[in-house]
Order: sequence, then structure tokens, then C-alpha cells
Amino acid sequence: MKQSRNRVKKWLDFSITHILLIIVVIFFLFPLYWTVTTSFKPPNEYYRMPPSLWPEKPTIYHYYESFIPWVLGNIKKAEQYWVEEAAGRAQPITPQLLNSVIITLASLILALAIGSPTAYALSRYKFKGSENIAFWILSTRMIPPIVAVIPIFFLINKLNLIDTRPGLVIPYIMINLPFVVWMMKGFFDDIPLELEEVAKIDGCTGFQAFLKVTLPLSINGLVATALFCAFITWNEFMFALVLTRTNAQTLPVVLSRFRLDRGILWGMMSASVVVAILPLIIITFFLQRQLVRGFTAGSLK
Repeated sequence: MKQSRNRVKKWLDFSITHILLIIVVIFFLFPLYWTVTTSFKPPNEYYRMPPSLWPEKPTIYHYYESFIPWVLGNIKKAEQYWVEEAAGRAQPITPQLLNSVIITLASLILALAIGSPTAYALSRYKFKGSENIAFWILSTRMIPPIVAVIPIFFLINKLNLIDTRPGLVIPYIMINLPFVVWMMKGFFDDIPLELEEVAKIDGCTGFQAFLKVTLPLSINGLVATALFCAFITWNEFMFALVLTRTNAQTLPVVLSRFRLDRGILWGMMSASVVVAILPLIIITFFLQRQLVRGFTAGSLK
């Protein structure tokens, strides 16, 4: 009798836990699902009341409209959509997508190239105040962006880099460097110093031991750090808004242009959001093993 009660209790606990988890997952995934389905709906469907949960006549028109509108010149359906989409029209965001890719890659590569040797030096060479320096580097990231954006604007303006890609890459390097240094230092601390000493006995210099031994062994941490910084840079809004005008705008800034005087361009906005988050999802999916290993390794001492 007691065993039966225990089984019933375990079954109830298991069922309640999984039901709650399913509710939480649906709660967080439903906005993403709604955005994806809206990107495939024609205007007459996403303006319908009550709205439908899935597109009845799916179309990729909004993706053409957002990224390659020049192919729509001879499509008769374009005229129909022009009438149905009462809110109006917006410019394609292909240039802003290219800006986001270039700026993210450039700032990420430079931040890793500068931050990894710095983290290695703080990990391997102990001197008076070395721990305080590491904490000071991290504390610079604790400054609210709204406080830092004004002096950075004057600095970038003095360099004549407003509305240029380098004018955004420089602040993003400053944003990512504290994370790179602090995270990579933790990964380097976990690698035994004896491995580098063996490499030096074999004829390697200190820098060669870093490149050929320490850095390859910390590849999982490097991937985790790179993904973390890429997510921050790809989604950053404040600096991109203040330091750009038209030529160097990135995706987070340009997504606001779909709100027009006559309404919101739900189709174009949804298609743009899907394309904006798709690279992050794909990269995380293929590198999730290295990401988990990296964060796990960095948490062990």
C-alpha cells in the first residue's frame, strides 16, 4: 500500500513538473512562433480579426520586400499587397544586415585578439595588484551604456568617425574587452602551467607556448567567449543609435523604421526579425557542444 502511494506521488510530481515546464516553454516560445508565422502571412491575414494561428496562404513576399525588393517589379501580387498593406512601404534593410555582419565580426575578432593575450598575462604573471587590475577591467563594463555613450560620442565625433563602421567597431571592442579578459582568464587558470614549461623545454618561446599549447587547449572557452560577445554586439542598440545616421546603421536600429504614421508594417518587420535572429540560432545550434563545455570548464577549479 505504501509503495503504491509512493508511486502515485512520484507520478504526480513528474506530471506536474513537466506540465509546468511545457507551460513555461510555450509562454517564451509563442512570441517567436507568432513572429515567424506573421512573416509568412499576407496582409489580409495578419490584419484579420480574430487573427489566425498559422498562415492559410503562406508567402515569402515579405522577405523579398525586406531584402531584395527589386525582384518584385514584374510580380502582379506586389500591386495587390501594396493595396492591402495600408500602413505604407519602407526601404529594404539589406545594407543594414551587411553592416551588422561586418561590424560584429570585426569587433569580435579584434576584441579576442587584444583580450586573449591580456587575459593570459593576468593568468600567468603574478605581480602586485594583478587581481585588482582584472577586477578593474571587469568593473568598466558595469558602467551603464547611457552614461558612457555621451563621452564616446564626442570622442568618435572628434575622430570624424560618426556614421562609419569603424566608429561602431571601436566602442564595441571597448564593450567586449572586459568580458573577453575576465572569461578567458578563468579558462587559462584551469590549464596546467607544466604543459607550457614542457613546450619551452622543447624550444618554444613564451608567446609560442601560448599560441601552440595554451590557446588550442582553451578552444572551448574561446568559442563560448566569442559567442557571448557576438550576441551582445549583434543585439546592441544604444551605441548604434547614437553613433550612426544612415550609412552605418545596424539591424537593431533599422527595425524601428517599420512603424510608420499610418501603422506598423507587420510583415516586413516580422521577416526582418526572423532574419536577424536566425544567424544566432544557427551558430548556437552547431556550436552548442563547445559552448556548454566552455562554460562548464570555466566554472571548475
